[in-house]
Amino acid sequence: MGLPLGFTLSPIPTSQDAGISMQSIENFAIQTGPDDSLSRLLWPGRTMKKDDQEDADEPFHTVEMLSEPTNFYLWIIDDKANHPVAYAWGQYTTGRTEVEWAQAYAKRYRPEGINKPLMDATSGARFLKRASILGSSDCFIIKELYVLPEYQRRGLGGVLMERMVPKADELGLPGYLESSTVGYGLYIKHGFEEVGRITVDLEQWGGEKGEENTYVLMLRSAERLNV
Repeated sequence: MGLPLGFTLSPIPTSQDAGISMQSIENFAIQTGPDDSLSRLLWPGRTMKKDDQEDADEPFHTVEMLSEPTNFYLWIIDDKANHPVAYAWGQYTTGRTEVEWAQAYAKRYRPEGINKPLMDATSGARFLKRASILGSSDCFIIKELYVLPEYQRRGLGGVLMERMVPKADELGLPGYLESSTVGYGLYIKHGFEEVGRITVDLEQWGGEKGEENTYVLMLRSAERLNV
């Protein structure tokens, strides 16, 4: 899949401004996606707005993270608007012992103000399942892939995947990711297979009747490139 005209694919620079832009893309992609209900329940009373600076001061992707050699970042720029509209983050991770997984679980990111019991039931449950799947094996994890709502359905996610998957092959490692039901089809096309699924009934946490949050755990076999 080629990059559509009018867009540029490039590595993400190691700057705070880049981290702020990534945070904005993630926030607005979530607002229109299947995680919107979960996000509202995780952050009670919080409202996301396009000009909201709450996350801008301390973006999740810090300069330190962006410069970390085990992380692989790419984004897509709208040439006319001159701003990023999609990004992906992959990470080379080493295998862990059961003790190391338990220690990582205890120290995992749980920011102040978040509904921690619900976080444990969703991303925490995925963490524990991930530990059982990956175990002591090294892996290339596609941690995030987001596209701004108005740029979705243009093939930008596929372009990012076409660059992420070869990175795993370059390392000779299996690929792993955790997908919403919306992204499931894209990842199937790129060789990932379902190895687990976690569904949480959000009604039990204050959501609407019938609201659920589902994530699919997916794995792709290792392939080594002849280079």
